[in-house]
Amino acid sequence: MDRKTATLSAAAALTIAPVIAAGSAAHAETPAVPVAASYAELLQPVPDAVERLRVADAQAAARPPRLIEAQWAPPYPHHHHHNHHHHHRPCYLSHGYYWSGGAWLLGPPPHHHHHHHHHHNHY
Repeated sequence: MDRKTATLSAAAALTIAPVIAAGSAAHAETPAVPVAASYAELLQPVPDAVERLRVADAQAAARPPRLIEAQWAPPYPHHHHHNHHHHHRPCYLSHGYYWSGGAWLLGPPPHHHHHHHHHHNHY
């Protein structure tokens, strides 16, 4: 990543951090990086970027940790949906399967005997 891209990424990240933190801050706290009012401001280099990152890290460390609730369920019993369904004996038999040794096997294709009527007077 080149220097300009890194600077822009850092500026964008630092720009939204105070906005997120402002909702939870109980007292007025000066953000390490001021909020940008336009996209043009995001493209400007951030003066003292390293020092501002240190200040932002210190501000984040001073805040109480955030609790993010997650859905959790015990691992057993676990319901898992399988994308196949089970058929019963008549369904397998009607589709050419036969039961052999504990498994359904596909039988040979049915032979259809074509019975032709030969009308010797209609060639």
